[in-house]
Amino acid sequence: MQLIYTIPLFLLFILILALCLIVGLAGVWLVRRCDWMLDPEDNSTAALAHAFVGVLYAVALGLMVVGVQSDYTEVEMVVMKEAYLAGDLYIDSEGLPEPGRSEIQELTKKYVDAVIQKEWPAIAAGNLVEQETHSIINELSHRIISYEPESDRGLVVYAEVLSGVNELLDQRRERLHLGSDGVGVVTWMVVTMGALITIGMAWFYNTRGTRAHYGLVASMSFMFGLMIFLIVAMDHPLWGQFSVSSAPFKEVQKDIIEWEKQFRE
Repeated sequence: MQLIYTIPLFLLFILILALCLIVGLAGVWLVRRCDWMLDPEDNSTAALAHAFVGVLYAVALGLMVVGVQSDYTEVEMVVMKEAYLAGDLYIDSEGLPEPGRSEIQELTKKYVDAVIQKEWPAIAAGNLVEQETHSIINELSHRIISYEPESDRGLVVYAEVLSGVNELLDQRRERLHLGSDGVGVVTWMVVTMGALITIGMAWFYNTRGTRAHYGLVASMSFMFGLMIFLIVAMDHPLWGQFSVSSAPFKEVQKDIIEWEKQFRE
């Protein structure tokens, strides 16, 4: 499955549409060549059954598209929250004394940079783990946990920083899990079989004109191809070119730079 997301988005679009059209038109050609078409008087009865099957499949496919879009949006929200937690952690650490402050802030910066430059491209290419970013967040959490505040004020700030890194770790785990999660094999089997049945029933209509028959099935195949492409593109929200953007992390990266210019120079 990961191999699909290494294909350029436009090429993936063409391949899925081409495959759907080939299957649809090949079925029409086979049925007409073997003379398996219905008798003309049976077309109306078959149309009723076809409409019933089509409505059921359209509802199922629509719910699947909505579900995939909902998952995509959920991952966007998780990414936004994780990025903003990293930014908050950097700013909250300003209240700690040296050398803890500089160490925690530097590790936070390294984490944000690594997510943008290394982890995001790696996951988009289908790699589930990017070791360097994982090591940085582990080092950051270990440094915070092992920190010992020396004053009441430091204790208050430390409690906020500790809570922040715990939330950051939770959001990171949620992002990696939800972002790599997708439609299951059984669901894809239902989608594929449903498409074949719905399009396949149209193969057997007895039409007067050959062009009309091919055109009808081609239009159905094209629409199915569009829906399947949309599901594939939005499935696994962190994979492929249509993945969730790392823009929130870039915003935080920019905010950190501006913070340092204002208060460190």
